[in-house]
Amino acid sequence: MVSRIILITLLLVAGKVSTSKASIDPEVLSSSTVRVIVKKPHGEMSVATGFIWLKPDWVVTALHVLDPEPKSKVIIDYGKKKRLAKVYRVLPKADLVLLEVSRPVIGWQPIKQFKSNKPKYRASVTALGFHHGALAMSTRELLKGYAKPEILKQFLPPYAVKMLSKTKSPHIELPIYYLDGSLLPGFSGAPIFDSEGALIGIGNGGLENGAANVSWVIPANHLDSLIASEHKTIPAALRESSSLFTLDKINAQAKARQKTGWQAPWQGVINSAVAITKSVENTTFVPTIPLPTRVNYHNFQFVKVKTRSLEQFKHSSANPEEIMQVVTLFRSIFGDIELDFATQAFDVYSDAYYGLNIVIPTGTELYTDDDGYLLAKSEQLCQLCFFELQYHARDLNKTQKQHIEQDAMTFLFHKLDEHWHELNEEGVYEEYKDFRQLLEFGGRRYVANGLFANFNEPITLRHEVNYVSIATNRESWLQAQAINGQFNDDYMSQLLKNSKLNCKLVSLTSEQISLCLSLETAFSLLASVHLTGFSNRFNNL
Repeated sequence: MVSRIILITLLLVAGKVSTSKASIDPEVLSSSTVRVIVKKPHGEMSVATGFIWLKPDWVVTALHVLDPEPKSKVIIDYGKKKRLAKVYRVLPKADLVLLEVSRPVIGWQPIKQFKSNKPKYRASVTALGFHHGALAMSTRELLKGYAKPEILKQFLPPYAVKMLSKTKSPHIELPIYYLDGSLLPGFSGAPIFDSEGALIGIGNGGLENGAANVSWVIPANHLDSLIASEHKTIPAALRESSSLFTLDKINAQAKARQKTGWQAPWQGVINSAVAITKSVENTTFVPTIPLPTRVNYHNFQFVKVKTRSLEQFKHSSANPEEIMQVVTLFRSIFGDIELDFATQAFDVYSDAYYGLNIVIPTGTELYTDDDGYLLAKSEQLCQLCFFELQYHARDLNKTQKQHIEQDAMTFLFHKLDEHWHELNEEGVYEEYKDFRQLLEFGGRRYVANGLFANFNEPITLRHEVNYVSIATNRESWLQAQAINGQFNDDYMSQLLKNSKLNCKLVSLTSEQISLCLSLETAFSLLASVHLTGFSNRFNNL
């Protein structure tokens, strides 16, 4: 007993960071970062990230990655070398687990220090992990955001607060570091470093909130409590709370969902991936999913992070009514049409540094054209098609930031007015002011929406509806617009004749089927713009 107390004391002392300055070197830190694979008896797997802490045989990761089933296997993967691990210590309130490996891999370099000071606002932080369980680790660059109070429950939708209040893993009153930007699926348990390469925390977020991940970090000073914890087994309640988190769940059903883009609402916060496994020691786990899709646009880099249905956005949002306003908007334009709104699926692209999110219909390609415009394209969407999605993002200059701080509504409504004037350079457009709105999400984050159309244009045979969303998040602003130019006399006659059409019915005429397909595309455009905005879109600040 005495020797154990002495050991813990020495390790706690070792955990305090020195004052020497350094710069971050991912190549060095990569020797401390590992993949954590949890193989469960029923065939499902979880893939996340961990890091070597204090000793070569100790690995820290997020507790929610694990499974309380006794027959589950925990595998630590480093390159092509695999090691079985067992639970050594558990800290449920901070969602942390310390694993022990019996035969450490030669080359593992333990991280032995952490910085306990909270990073300053807008400080750069780097996460090192394995996106979607990929074999290659990669960095994720984010910024320290501002929130007050900076505790976990402030960032959770109501259903998550209710569940975690019962399971207490993690505790809803847990102090965290809030980030601007999104941790990718697979970065649960990832080490988070400051610009000097010092460990500041462990990746944990996150839970999804509408179109974005709510990203947070467990402060590194909880590592002391983890080592000293008396808990050595995984809480049974973890089965319930772990389903809230974004990580890779791997099974046959996930493969089917991945093909369709649909998941049941209660599975909506779980990202799917597929992997092939044989033995622990000699087999490389190769996910069949492709490398992340990346689109560069000016200073921004948008990475495809997930596919979600409208029902999943609604289920995981702190404000589901705001998400579903797009259905009201659609019916205001097209009549009381019934579509299967809930299963409409969308791809989400995120710029982690600026915290901007772009949403497009699933199966659509996001790209920049030769003129530098950011667009979406598919068989139905193109610059010469009836349907078009356009995006525009820029840094905010000093003057714009001051205007937003002084009067965000005036600034954003001025942007909508500018958009209206640009439209009127091409024709006679009117704005439907009933649909102009400004939403505030805290931390100087705003989204403004506007609806425009040229139905009173006298000299055109085909009219257009234009729906625009403009979002700001302190450092940048993003504009998205959905253009629907299919409104000729024949199409509007069809809409009048089928104003109460139920597209979910089986017994439809070929004309009605064709109309329903065009209406589904029209709705997907409106929803894409409505859901586009910024990372960490929440209400409570």
